[in-house]
Amino acid sequence: MSINIVVAMAGLEVHHSSHQQFEPMSTSCKADEIFSTPSYSHLADREFLVTEESTNHNGSTELLRKGFMEYGCQHYRRRCRIRAPCCNEIFDCRHCHNEAMNNINVDQKLRHDIPRHEVNQVICSLCGTEQKVQQVCVNCGVCMGEYFCESCKLFDDDTSKKQYHCDGCGICRFVYVLLLLAHHFEPFWG
Repeated sequence: MSINIVVAMAGLEVHHSSHQQFEPMSTSCKADEIFSTPSYSHLADREFLVTEESTNHNGSTELLRKGFMEYGCQHYRRRCRIRAPCCNEIFDCRHCHNEAMNNINVDQKLRHDIPRHEVNQVICSLCGTEQKVQQVCVNCGVCMGEYFCESCKLFDDDTSKKQYHCDGCGICRFVYVLLLLAHHFEPFWG
């Protein structure tokens, strides 16, 4: 089984030898795509492009990027927290939930992992508004994650990882991990 990775100016293409397609998510809160009141263009399953209807380009860009890379946890830089559907508690991300709820200090009967695809509520880190999962806060208008996958409920401001959603796996993947592994183990590959 082999994986071919092609990185181009326009996007990212990852091909799996068993003919599964990995496609980049077209979800970003970029200044050249935004102008003031958010509206959403549906591109494909789970893919949304945030656009704006007004012409207040500078003000909306500042608003969308407010707090960029300043919030989050050790796992993800993002501007929202999640409400876990399993225990109704708030965490920075699913990894933070799983670490806390599977800790040795937690009663073994109460330990559990979050069903990540069932997350349906997020809390904006800037204004504290709890809302349905979406990329832009309904109250303050900030982009809660430059990368957003509606299916995985994944928000991440650090797009250098070149995230993409894998339909075959049903989860989002990070290309940089594949590139690091390929580089690290290259001498062992024939």
